[in-house]
Amino acid sequence: MLPPLSWRDRVNALVGYCLIKSGRLKHDIFTEQELNELIAPHFPFTEPLAVPIGEGHFTCLEAQLSMPTTTNRLTVQILCAVEVKVMGSRIYKAHTAAGISALPNYYPASRSLHLTDTRVDFIHLLNDQYSLVKDTQFIIDKLLPLPLSGLGSLLGQPIRSALSLVSAGSTDQAMDYLKLYLHGNTQRILDYHKPRLAKELLARLDERALEYTMDDNHWREFLFARFGKRVAVEDNQLRFFFTEQP
Repeated sequence: MLPPLSWRDRVNALVGYCLIKSGRLKHDIFTEQELNELIAPHFPFTEPLAVPIGEGHFTCLEAQLSMPTTTNRLTVQILCAVEVKVMGSRIYKAHTAAGISALPNYYPASRSLHLTDTRVDFIHLLNDQYSLVKDTQFIIDKLLPLPLSGLGSLLGQPIRSALSLVSAGSTDQAMDYLKLYLHGNTQRILDYHKPRLAKELLARLDERALEYTMDDNHWREFLFARFGKRVAVEDNQLRFFFTEQP
């Protein structure tokens, strides 16, 4: 049964079918602009970021997809906002650029496009007016019981006891984390969070199912679902081939 296509799309599908069968149409293409329009509705989104003390989260604000000519990988650069709070006070925030790439693969049996070998290629700090970092003294003052507030020089048991209450007993990890703020180095703090950020980014992408099934309501996808063989990145385009690998 034919899909609910408009008469114009049915004509396009019929012409496309004839060109494929005659060998004159080797592939269809999706440009970077078309793919960016497809991914734009999925942004922004916010996810939690585990920290030794307090709470953190990162927001993926927007993304820009590109297809380099030197590789068969799709690459996406994501603008992220990272933020950490302790006891309701913001102690760190920064904008970052995260680069993610993946291999496109098409599976004719399921009529679906899959992204495989997904990896985080880089996470860079963006130095802009959004950045903020508070020093360790401020954090310690917030964590200490009120009678001890301001006694930041007391680096003994009272502070460790207070930290244990707000870090589920992981005092050593909390103290090591607080030391990162001694010099207000935004890059150093981001470096600490990079492994967790990369892991969370990949996990979120995996949850969103890195695959797309061809839609019969679109005549181009209708054709490729029935006659498509493979996909590849070539000349800054995602090409959907109607022929086997040469």
